[in-house]
Amino acid sequence: MPATSRLFLDLGFQVWHIPGVSRAWKREYADGSFLLITDAGGYDLPEPAGPWSGIYLSHRDEFLELAPLARRMKEIVRWIRHTERLCLHRATALEASDPPRCSNKCPMDRS
Repeated sequence: MPATSRLFLDLGFQVWHIPGVSRAWKREYADGSFLLITDAGGYDLPEPAGPWSGIYLSHRDEFLELAPLARRMKEIVRWIRHTERLCLHRATALEASDPPRCSNKCPMDRS
């Protein structure tokens, strides 16, 4: 298994695909938002040496952020860490604006 595959697995990603269309590394956050990491074309798993393209989508598949094309692994890992902070910020904002919805039975909580 390539080292990049192990790294993505360690970061909580899994291979996701739509048969005959595309494959990507996918990581889902507790609020249902998710990251997709692909090759530069956006339709296949990246080669172990990159480059990597990333997109961050809401639980409704709404665009949240696009990663600049990463040519080094540390660039895409930095962007992944950035999305973790965005997800935390979004969850905090939701909690502050709509407290009853974020009770222990929050529909966005996947735990």
